[in-house]
Amino acid sequence: MKKNVFRRVIVNDNESDNAAIINVFSKMVTGQQKYDLKLLNYCGEVPVSYGLTITAVDKDSVEMLVHEHQALIIKHDKYTLVKSDHLHNELGVHCIATYVNVPKKKVILQNFAYAQIRSEKREAVRVKVNGILPVKFSCENVNIEGSMVDLSGNSISIISNAVPKIETDQSGILFFALNDTPLEVLGSFVKSSKNGTGGHICIFQIKPDRMSDGIIDKYICLRQVEIIQQLKFFFSG
Repeated sequence: MKKNVFRRVIVNDNESDNAAIINVFSKMVTGQQKYDLKLLNYCGEVPVSYGLTITAVDKDSVEMLVHEHQALIIKHDKYTLVKSDHLHNELGVHCIATYVNVPKKKVILQNFAYAQIRSEKREAVRVKVNGILPVKFSCENVNIEGSMVDLSGNSISIISNAVPKIETDQSGILFFALNDTPLEVLGSFVKSSKNGTGGHICIFQIKPDRMSDGIIDKYICLRQVEIIQQLKFFFSG
């Protein structure tokens, strides 16, 4: 997931960029710039982003207090991304976690580098589903059936054994259920590609109504909680 989330960007050189980024942190601590820092990690393709409190700034490292969920994921990922309006040219920052204490919610970050956060361009949060969730897409005389792979507020991906000939942007209805609630959602076929297991991954754009949108949003939030709980169990073992 890491390589899909960001792309490192060198503005001057590694040393100068690192110093410039730490200087931004120092100015926030002294009140010279507005304190607007947020950290960003992805867990099961769900963004986890909270604010933080800087407790110490050194010439090559920054110590901070973070949210417990963020600390768990940073311990797992070994890195995090930093967002602020005060960074160069609206870029983000990638940095390495050299120390993480989850109970104390304390982390120390080093090796700061500018980064273009690719995931910021997504129109909606996307999560991988848990278990087998059957999906059926129907349009005119064409049906595509399979199991849901991932879901967002505006798209669904499914894996299907066979894909009949269908035109891009063909509109239809997607039938599936989330948390035992059956849904019928307007959608359109985007594309399909072969999967390594012999099936096909089919992507659909969706336009949920207000009720469906609320159920999808609730499912995405619940998946985030589940993933966080799994991380807590992993690190407590």
